Amino acid sequence: MNLTHHRKAFTFIELIIVIGIIVILATMVTGVSSGFFIDRAMYNDATRIQQDILMVQNLAITHSSGSLTRFRIRFYPSLNKYIIEASEDANLESGTGKLIERQFSSTIGFPVFFGKSTPDSLKFGLSIIPPGLIFDLNFNNMGVPYQGEGDINLINSSGQRQIQIVVSVIGRVNVAWVTR
Repeated sequence: MNLTHHRKAFTFIELIIVIGIIVILATMVTGVSSGFFIDRAMYNDATRIQQDILMVQNLAITHSSGSLTRFRIRFYPSLNKYIIEASEDANLESGTGKLIERQFSSTIGFPVFFGKSTPDSLKFGLSIIPPGLIFDLNFNNMGVPYQGEGDINLINSSGQRQIQIVVSVIGRVNVAWVTR
């Protein structure tokens, strides 16, 4: 009688080699994917700002008359947030018409929030908005920003990645990576 034994399991060495390959591949994927997730989160925040600016611009076109401003985005760079406001008094003195408040996470936001002096958090027209000050972005009834062209910068907490939202003098809004 011929008894042949077929091997039905891995040897210990084979098992160790397979586990080692899995660990190496998992380490490589984790390193690559963490940068991807940071980039994706920054891009999502930048496009959210872009869409909010376009919304305020469209509201200004459809609801403002002449030079009266009824909608604005108020940026608080040192608090790492911004608020979209509306007002019936046309000059937004009361500031009671808060529509949307957006707070950034603790890992992405304005450079001044992370204690960075460069790049500037907000820069519109001929002046740079000093840290700690509030900045209002509003549009006339033609969709043109009163403050002129400018940019809004976001960075990650380490300052290694930077993305910029650019508002042109005619009201076009674009998102562009500065460092990735």
